[in-house]
Parts: sequence; structure tokens; C-alpha cells
Amino acid sequence: MAQGEASIRVYLSPEVKDRFKAVCFFKGLNMSDVSAELIEEWLAKNDIELPNYPNISPPTAGKKKLS
Repeated sequence: MAQGEASIRVYLSPEVKDRFKAVCFFKGLNMSDVSAELIEEWLAKNDIELPNYPNISPPTAGKKKLS
């Protein structure tokens, strides 16, 4: 991971992960680079205007906020 980059964890079925890894290998591509490109393309199509509240980050997926 390059300096200034953050990591995420993605859960896939073993079959999808193995296919993705194999296709990336045979095409000479890095799995992280392909994943980042796909996420950037998805965001370009689906991005929304987020409220600008100081010191508040978007909720983390899968975690519930306490009331």
C-alpha cells in the first residue's frame, strides 16, 4: 500500500475471489488497482452531495449507531 492510501475489506464468496484473482493474474493486473478503479467508476455514476458537518464522518457500513 502506498503512503497516503487507506485500505478497506471486502467480503466475497471464495469462488468470486478466486475468479477475480485468476483473471487479474492472467491479465497482468493488480487486484487492488482494479478494485480502486471499479469503486471510482461506481462513485462517478452514484455519487451524492454529502452534508458538510465538521468532525462527522459517514457511518461505517455494518455498524449500528448507539442511541
